[in-house]
Amino acid sequence: MKPLKIIVPAEIEFGEATRWYRDRDPRVADRFAAEARKALKLIEQFPQIGGLVFGIDDRHVRRMPIHAFPYNIVFVDLGDSIEVVAFAHHRRRPAYFMARLRRS
Repeated sequence: MKPLKIIVPAEIEFGEATRWYRDRDPRVADRFAAEARKALKLIEQFPQIGGLVFGIDDRHVRRMPIHAFPYNIVFVDLGDSIEVVAFAHHRRRPAYFMARLRRS
C-alpha cells in the first residue's frame, strides 16, 4: 500500500463540501464523509482504480467517484506515493485543478 497525501487545496474542498451538506442535513454530511473515506481507502489500496481524467493525457492522473454524491476524488500516482489533488464537484469546470498536479 502506498502512502496517500491530501494536498491543502483538496482538504479545503472536502471541508467546504462537508459543511455544505452539514448545513442542510448532518446525516447526509456524515454519509458523504464516510463514502469519501471508503473511496480514499480504495485509492490507497489500488492506485490504478478509477478512471482517467478527461482532458488530461497522463494515465497516472485518475478520478474516483464518491458513491452517491456528485464528486470525484482526483489523484495522481507519484510512484512511491499517491497525492489527492481535488475533491471535484461534477459541475465544476473540468481540469480546474491542473496547476495542483505534481509529477516526480
